[in-house]
Amino acid sequence: MSSATILLPLLFFANPAALWALLGLLVPLAIHLWNRRPGRVVPVGALRWLTAGANRRMRRLHLTQWPLLLLRLTVVAVLAAALLGPRWQRPARPARPQVLVSPEALASPSWPLLRSTVDSLRRRGAELRLFAPGFPRLADSVASQPQPLANNSDSSTITAWFWPLAAEAADSFPSQPLYLFTSASLAHFAGSRPALPPRLRWQLLPLDSATRPWLQAAARPTADSLWLTIGRTDASGITFRRRRLAWPQQLPQLLTVPGLPPLQLRARGAGFVIQPADSTTAAVPVVRPLRIGIGYDSTRRADVRYVRAALRAAAPALPAGLLLRMHPAARAEILAADSLDWLLWLTDAPLPAALNRQVPNGLRVLHDAPGPGRTAAATVAFHDFQDATTRLLRRSNAPAGTTPCWTDATNQPVLSEQRRGRGADFYLCTRFHPQWSTLPDDGQLPALLLSLLDSVAPARPEVRSLDARQLRASGPTPPPATPGPARRASRDLRPWLALAAGLLFGLERVLASRRLSRAAA
Repeated sequence: MSSATILLPLLFFANPAALWALLGLLVPLAIHLWNRRPGRVVPVGALRWLTAGANRRMRRLHLTQWPLLLLRLTVVAVLAAALLGPRWQRPARPARPQVLVSPEALASPSWPLLRSTVDSLRRRGAELRLFAPGFPRLADSVASQPQPLANNSDSSTITAWFWPLAAEAADSFPSQPLYLFTSASLAHFAGSRPALPPRLRWQLLPLDSATRPWLQAAARPTADSLWLTIGRTDASGITFRRRRLAWPQQLPQLLTVPGLPPLQLRARGAGFVIQPADSTTAAVPVVRPLRIGIGYDSTRRADVRYVRAALRAAAPALPAGLLLRMHPAARAEILAADSLDWLLWLTDAPLPAALNRQVPNGLRVLHDAPGPGRTAAATVAFHDFQDATTRLLRRSNAPAGTTPCWTDATNQPVLSEQRRGRGADFYLCTRFHPQWSTLPDDGQLPALLLSLLDSVAPARPEVRSLDARQLRASGPTPPPATPGPARRASRDLRPWLALAAGLLFGLERVLASRRLSRAAA
């Protein structure tokens, strides 16, 4: 049982040096003794017997009129106290802990396991709030059982970012202990980790779907087959496996895959999609192998070898793989008949009319640098790959009217784009050759080509979880913060003392005037 905290008031002085003003009490005392009341004149017959007694009385100091003297001393004491700057204050009540719970945590099956912890904090006076903008209060009944999310939305689709919200909570509740219970979904932890105070304690709840597999991608590599890429995550990372099914004879068709909810394969537009049979969201498109063609001339034979090797290395990362066609530029009519998704045009020759007409219909063409180029010494950093850098040795200028996609350290375009209908032309200001850049040798070409060629792939929901160790700041652990003195609300007593001194002085003047009136009478 915790003992109740007794809050005692405190009187302190802002100007203790003014204690010397109390010496002013000697002034009214000395004046009172000096200005004694004169004696009455009494006619007597002879002074022979009175002289000795009168002299003894003259040597005695008698304090007379005690009420008036005490009143004057009180006035001086009150003024001296006012010079001390007295303040009356009460200690602030202990800061109430704040329990902030995210909506996903309230809906999590793990929430009942935390009820004892939350109930213990509430018995200590903690307030239960929603970890959302504004931090609204929650009723006590909310903590008793899991609460469903609004609109039955999946936690992975909620885009609230926890880092800035945690910093806002620390600013909104200063000097108060904070307890955060949130989902561990990595989708909420975008951006950089802010500096958070040690009084904030954060507990992550595992995702409801952390151990359940999900459908990552679907592909139709051939007319009679269907490939499903199934993902699973745990504390060690994410793993994927591929399951091969036969293409059904008629559509729509229910698909049964162990570990997954019932899936429905149906047509949508010119393609196909797979989605849970009991939902209309999170449809996964069925993709076909990426068709890539390479047109080249005799000056680019070495470039073709590097590009072909990089594409073969990147192919396993594509849901349906890729189909590669390579022909000399002189036989471009063969490439025009293949219904390509991408064309790598590695030659100075202009794009044939048959291929040029396919660009507005969805063909994307990558042109490398024409001509001999010029010597360059620049470094290229890629936004999607933090550690990927490439050095340019030779380069050409980007065509006018294009939009930069990659730029070097001098902000000069390295890869630019020009949209045409549903397709586009991409212009690389260098070549895939060691004499032009380090792309063929630095091992980054497969990943860069994959990010470029598969850039139109649909975004998948974030299913990864944040490691709890990432909640702690990097570097040495700071020492526990020593709680400072509680801020107290003080009241300045000087105006009241000045008023009291004025009233006492008025009372003293009234008593002194009455005394003089009686003496005159």
